[in-house]
Parts: sequence; C-alpha cells; structure tokens
Amino acid sequence: MTNSNLINFNRFVSLTTIEGPGKRFALWMQGCILNCRGCSNQEMIPLLNKNVMPVEELFKAVLDAKTRFDIEGVTVLGGEPFIQPKALLEFLTLCQANGLTTLVFSGYLYELLLEKHPDILAKIDILIDGPFVIEKLDKSRRLIGSTNQRVLKLSPVYANSDYFEQSLVEAEFTVGANSLVINGDGAHLFAENDQELKKK
Repeated sequence: MTNSNLINFNRFVSLTTIEGPGKRFALWMQGCILNCRGCSNQEMIPLLNKNVMPVEELFKAVLDAKTRFDIEGVTVLGGEPFIQPKALLEFLTLCQANGLTTLVFSGYLYELLLEKHPDILAKIDILIDGPFVIEKLDKSRRLIGSTNQRVLKLSPVYANSDYFEQSLVEAEFTVGANSLVINGDGAHLFAENDQELKKK
C-alpha cells in the first residue's frame, strides 16, 4: 500500500521550453472554482476526475523527463493547483528533493496562500498569483495573462532572470503516437476543448 496522495490532473508535457525558464516538465491540474471570464483552459475548470493517480506514480514521468531531456524544473498550472493542497505539496516536495526548480500558477493572491499554505509556498521558486482579468490583458510580459498578476520570486534561484519581462507570444505543439497537445499563448484558439487536441 502507498501513502502517496492522489492527484487529479488534466495532462502533462514532458518537455516544454515555453512554460517557464529553461527546459521544463509542465503539469496542468484539473478543477478550478474561480471561473475567470475568458479563461483559456476551460476544459480544466470542471471539478471532475480526469486523470487520477498517486503523486509518486505521476512523478515517475518527471524523473523520466529529467533523465531523457535534462529538464531544470517543473511548471504547475491548471485549473487551480491549490485546490489539491496535499497532492501539490507532495509533488513539489519531490521536485525539490530531486533538484528541480518549481514554478506555480495560482488564481489566488500570495497573501491568502501565505496564510493558508505556507508549507507549499516554501517549496515554490516562482509563484504567479492572481486571477485572470480579461479587461486587464497583459501583452508585455511572457506567460502572464493580465496586468494584475504578479511574478513573485520566492527563492533566489531566478532572482536575476528577466524571463518574464520578455514580450514573446509562443505556442508549442507536442505530437504523440495518437495525440496532439498544444500549449502556450493562444492554445485555446486551436481547439475548443480537449477532444479536438486528439487525433481520431
């Protein structure tokens, strides 16, 4: 029997170069209660089981990516990662223990997360906080959806990085044996839902 927490995720990409600094593993978690108008990940909002497994089982894919692609870190998006706090903490702890940097997106503000989940914040190198506000669309910063969202460097790892100050718009296509996964800016424009990302 395993004591690992179950994690519910929508999908992951083993190698991405557009979801944060360097080569990274990207994980999109399932479920969000914020319902930001204009959210580009509509299929990740419903609170339903998508892909559920023990965290330690999922982390095998991260270790495989580290071996195969020499990734430097992991990016966690959603959905809203913090609605699965136990799974998120375990996942980030494993990342840290294996020398991987961590970047996490959350629709909640840092101040609230610091009050409720200081243990999780201690495992994060960069937190991008705040809900997406479509009226405040941000085109000047890489990866950032709206101007109210903050890039908070919670550790010194990326203290001198200007990654987010670059105004690049990027999309990435990952082709598998039976699937096509699109991520990055404007990925939602290529497909209305998850089914359209898969080859029949």
